[in-house]
Amino acid sequence: MTCKLVGLTLDDMEIMTIGDCLDYATDYIRIKNQDSMDQPQVKKATQADFDNF
Repeated sequence: MTCKLVGLTLDDMEIMTIGDCLDYATDYIRIKNQDSMDQPQVKKATQADFDNF
């Protein structure tokens, strides 16, 4: 299931070892997490924020 989530096809997995598949999935997740960390975190406004505005 994880291989499908990271975009590996059956053809890809036939030529890769299990270690290659795990490395690919680990790198994919690391890159995706890094991309989301680059985006600024948005704070959800509270009533106090609106009152101060």
